[in-house]
Amino acid sequence: MNIIEALDAALPEIPERSARPSYPRLHPSVIHKEHVEQGIPTVLAKMPGADSYLRLTPEQWMLLELFNGQRSYAELSDLIREKSGVPFTEDDVKEFTAFLRDQTDLLYRTPLEKNITLKQKLGADRQRHKRRRFAFSDISNITLHRWPHADNYLTRLQPYVRFIYTPWFTGLTILCFIAMVGMWIGKFDEIWNDSFRFYNFREKTVRDLIEFWFLFGAMAFFHETAHGMTCKHFGGAVERMEFILMYFAPTFICDVTQIWILGERRARLWTVIAGIWVDLILCFFATLLWWTTAPGMWTHDFAYKVIMVTGIGVTLANLNPLIKLDGYYMFSEIIGEADLKERSTAYVSGWVKRHIFGLPVEIEYVPRRRRLFYIIYSTLSGVYSYGLIAVVVLFLYNVLRSYSSEYAWIPGLLIGLAFFRSRIRRFIRFMKDIYLDKKDRVRAWFTPARAVACSCVAAVVLFTPVLPDFVNGQFVLEPAQRAVIRAEVPGTVEQVLVAENQSVSAGTPLLRLRNLQLESEAAQINAKLREASARAVRAELRYSEFGRAERERVEQAEHNRVLQTELDRLQITSPIAGVVVTPRLQNLVGSYLQPGTQVAEVADMRTMRARIYIPEYGVRDVSVGTPVRLQMPGHLFPISANLDSIAPLSSDIDPAFAEKKQLSGIAPPPFYVGFVTLNSNGTLGEGASGNAKLFVRRRSLAAFMGRFGRDLFERRFW
Repeated sequence: MNIIEALDAALPEIPERSARPSYPRLHPSVIHKEHVEQGIPTVLAKMPGADSYLRLTPEQWMLLELFNGQRSYAELSDLIREKSGVPFTEDDVKEFTAFLRDQTDLLYRTPLEKNITLKQKLGADRQRHKRRRFAFSDISNITLHRWPHADNYLTRLQPYVRFIYTPWFTGLTILCFIAMVGMWIGKFDEIWNDSFRFYNFREKTVRDLIEFWFLFGAMAFFHETAHGMTCKHFGGAVERMEFILMYFAPTFICDVTQIWILGERRARLWTVIAGIWVDLILCFFATLLWWTTAPGMWTHDFAYKVIMVTGIGVTLANLNPLIKLDGYYMFSEIIGEADLKERSTAYVSGWVKRHIFGLPVEIEYVPRRRRLFYIIYSTLSGVYSYGLIAVVVLFLYNVLRSYSSEYAWIPGLLIGLAFFRSRIRRFIRFMKDIYLDKKDRVRAWFTPARAVACSCVAAVVLFTPVLPDFVNGQFVLEPAQRAVIRAEVPGTVEQVLVAENQSVSAGTPLLRLRNLQLESEAAQINAKLREASARAVRAELRYSEFGRAERERVEQAEHNRVLQTELDRLQITSPIAGVVVTPRLQNLVGSYLQPGTQVAEVADMRTMRARIYIPEYGVRDVSVGTPVRLQMPGHLFPISANLDSIAPLSSDIDPAFAEKKQLSGIAPPPFYVGFVTLNSNGTLGEGASGNAKLFVRRRSLAAFMGRFGRDLFERRFW
């Protein structure tokens, strides 16, 4: 900063002032209407073009109507006291006027006053942008274009769509919705699942993303136009329309604030419902086109995508009252609670600051019957809103992670900071308030004795081994005992006696083979055995050539035993008890099997074995008997067991667990396989996988930090 800038900062320019005193004057374009909110008369007033409207009491509006630009503050004070009986002092009128001039556009400004205000505003904006030159922009809501005269477009369109608001058209659309549901029957589950799967952008190509971007933007245009047309139908005016990117998704915003000023509850509800109603009308025509065209036609596919954009998913999202979409405004109107989210959040936030953190804040009065409702709604809305933002951040992180698994956390962190920037700043301001409010009391509380006690407590926390140390790995389940059954003799499959997933015991027949040549040979040998046995008996009776006859009988008996064994092997049995895991066994009927051909597999599912892949750097901490917890998707509680054995040599990890390799310099660590035996009782399936935690011991916080430093030194410097 040079000397000129320093002098300019020290001696700021005094804005121009008019020589003649200026008294307040109500702008002639202000619109207003009296409403009853929660049994209290309230006047809603708005300057067309402004971003918000103002709530006034009937007495305040009566005072505002007296602002004609000629009456002094004293005259205004006297007049309002005569008309309303409320004792407005001259200072009260001045303070009310100052608030209106600073915070609203309800008061008329001369061209000179507008120029001075605009100059000051632009100067302040320049300084603010200069200070925030390197700050992130609000990427959750980016305005690309604004149409300040959107009401003219709707005025030209209104004569052509006036029939939409007739009773016969409303009845016709209800019949169309019923017909649409009828066309969905038979494929409702498919449409329901696709309505949410359609928004899984990780599976979309660049062409799909571009197509979705334009399709979603077009449907949003019709949705917001319906809001604007309904607002005009009930006497309001649309002040502007905007094309924005909300979390990079295209959408339109139609300003229908005037309907909240000029319309009754029925008009406001119909204005909110109009967007969803038009979505469902478009969905009906898309369903009709999809239902009548043949699969594979581009019109068929395009119509189905329109159903996804305007159907179940979008309708349910719009009807959600926890975020400020159509469902929120409908819910607010139904319960008669305007600004529900802001009021409930302000009440809960103020209550927490005052009663939990002891901050001197004022809490807006809320009737007792609504306090519990405010707490419940504010909590649910806050959790849902933050959860929605977190899902968006995690989704973008996962997309980036598919391109770079090691460094995706850097842009993911920046995106998260950009999304949560305002919340982080609010939290920092809150922590500053706590610090400024408590620092004197904390300093006074920290006497030398208490400081020593706190140091002892900190040392205990730092060195007490309370934190569990785990080695993390991944596992896959396999049967502890498995039998691969093969054909031992050639033959044709005559009959299959079991099916897939059938439980069998040891010795249960699985297949029966037929071998005519073997059976014929066995019959011949059996006949020769009978003849040899008869000759041996005759020789024994005659005491002649008995040795040769007996030797022949023994040879035929052994040959017959061998053939009978082969005949028995034509019936294939299970060597163990378990479950048949081979699919489509019936397809083997009539096929010829060579010896050694694999026929079936039987696995004992009563006892499963978990194959755990332990990274090389964690093997040093585990041993046989180490407690293990296995967490599988879909199981609420983990399975506890002990490590049975560890392979002595490293091996490659299962390809299902291997991450996509991005850079040649990033290689996965070696893995050692550990085994855990589990009693399944048929509840665990083969191939199930999940995360395993091997408990090492409990360590202190100091031990964790010391171990990290020691490993760093030993691995890189020793």
